[in-house]
Amino acid sequence: MHLKRTITGMALRSTLALAVALVLAACGKEPNVVGTDLEYEQDGKPYLGYLAVDKNQEGKRPGILLIHEWTGLGDYVKSRADQLAAMGYTVFAMDMYGKGIRAANHDEAAKLMTQYNEDRPTMRARMDRAMEVLKEQEGVNPESIAVIGYCFGGGAAIEYALSGADVDAIVSFHGMLGSPNLEEDAEKIKAAMQIHHGGDDGFIPEDVVNNLKSTLDEAGVEYNFYSYPGAVHGFTRPGAGSDKESGIAYNKEADVKSWDRMKEFLDAKLK
Repeated sequence: MHLKRTITGMALRSTLALAVALVLAACGKEPNVVGTDLEYEQDGKPYLGYLAVDKNQEGKRPGILLIHEWTGLGDYVKSRADQLAAMGYTVFAMDMYGKGIRAANHDEAAKLMTQYNEDRPTMRARMDRAMEVLKEQEGVNPESIAVIGYCFGGGAAIEYALSGADVDAIVSFHGMLGSPNLEEDAEKIKAAMQIHHGGDDGFIPEDVVNNLKSTLDEAGVEYNFYSYPGAVHGFTRPGAGSDKESGIAYNKEADVKSWDRMKEFLDAKLK
C-alpha cells in the first residue's frame, strides 16, 4: 500500500511538472521584430539606416552592425536585419552611401563601390559613425558587438577589422577580399573572423584569396574561411537568380550552410 501511494505521488508530480512545462511553453513569446528607418548625420550630411529590434526581448542584448552590398541599403539587407533581430540581436543596417543615394543598375553600383574601395579612410569613418549609432540604441550591450557584411559590405567588414575596431566578431558573405591595408594592418585585428566565399566566384581572383589567408595566418588572426564549391558571387541572395554564367547567382545549399555556421559563430562569440 505504501509503495502504491509512493508511485501515485511520483506520477502526480510528473503530471504537474509536465503541466507547468506546457504552460511555460504556451507563455513563451514569439519574436516581435519591428524594423524602422533611422536617419543620422555625419559631417553635416544625412544617412538613412535601418534598425531592427525584437520588441519581446527585454534587457541588454548583443548588437550587430550590418553593411549592405554594392547597390546600397535595400530590401535584401533589411530582411537579413529582421532575421538577425528575431535571433535576439539588436541590428543596425548602416548606410554607407548617404540618404537617397542608391544604385539603379550594376554600372552605378560599381561606381559607388569603387569610390569607397579607393578611399578606405572614408569607408572606415562611415563605419565608425554607424557603430556609434548602434551603441546609442537602448538595450544594446556595447561590450558585445559583431559586424556582418554582404558583397561590398563583406569587404567593408574585413576593412573594419583591419582598422583595429574593438568588436567581438566579423562575418563576411561573398565579400570583396582585397584591401590595400591588409599586410600593414592585419596585426591590428582584434575580432574573430568568419569568411564565406563562393568557390567559383569569378570576381575574386585566386591570388587575392590566397593572399588574404596567408596574411591572416602570419598575423595570428583567429578566423575561419569557408569556400562553397559551385557557388558564385552573391550566393546568399535569392533575388540573384540562377544564371551562374552571369557571375552572380543564388545557391540555396551555400546560403543555408553559411547562415547556420554564422549562427553558431555568433552564439559562441557574443554574450
